[in-house]
Amino acid sequence: MEEELIKSLCFSVKEKKELSGLANSIVQEAIISYFDKNKVSKKDLSEKEKKLIIKEVRGNLRKMSGRFQNTSSLQQELLESGKIEDLLKTHSSAEERISDYSFLKDKIASLHVKSILDLGCGLNPIAIASKGIKYYATDINQNDLDLVKEYFNMNNISGEAFLYDLRNLNSPLPKVDLCLILKVFDVLEERGHKLAEKIIKFIQCKYLLVSFSTKTLSGKPMNHPQRGWIEQLLKRLNYSYESFKTKNEIFYLIKKTNSFLDAGNYPLVS
Repeated sequence: MEEELIKSLCFSVKEKKELSGLANSIVQEAIISYFDKNKVSKKDLSEKEKKLIIKEVRGNLRKMSGRFQNTSSLQQELLESGKIEDLLKTHSSAEERISDYSFLKDKIASLHVKSILDLGCGLNPIAIASKGIKYYATDINQNDLDLVKEYFNMNNISGEAFLYDLRNLNSPLPKVDLCLILKVFDVLEERGHKLAEKIIKFIQCKYLLVSFSTKTLSGKPMNHPQRGWIEQLLKRLNYSYESFKTKNEIFYLIKKTNSFLDAGNYPLVS
């Protein structure tokens, strides 16, 4: 009975268009987490209780997956017709970043990296990936990953796209030169930064490029967009970094100095 209840709630959660592309396993795990966190019994739930659970789970998943303005069929049509900028505009984070992608690609090129891991990628790979760089794209939205896979195939890019839930670091991730974590940390944790620290330490890479929004939820510019907590964390971990801003984001380019790097797997770029 419990399994049927979880499946039924999952179906209801995904009736919202912006969440329909999420993998069932991600949604079901979010539902189970809700039950555990709130100590709610799975037996004899009223319709009112079910609606509350669906509403709460949808809210949590929206924070993680972003909001989408258009359907996957339109996105597929734009990809096939080569209208890349229009395609990027169908994803809220990518749309905000459209004018900055060229700058970011130049920044990445200056690091001379040969491999990239993009966590919570959305449609970033479609704007950033290029031949000669191995690109690993992860997200919890299967529709986005399918588009990224097709883009890789259409453009002969060496890349992989796969589901990965950053709340559960239970399976290994590839070792890379650069890891992108763009506007992800603010939606992973409501309080504290233990998970963010765990992710930063878990990733085996030479560089991390982490970004945060410089706008409030209402769209107003933040008075102090810098994230003091990550600056303190990086100093404590002895990771050097530089920060820079674009119109909508503040970025931290981090150089890790962990045992993986010290072992000589990657020569430092001068």
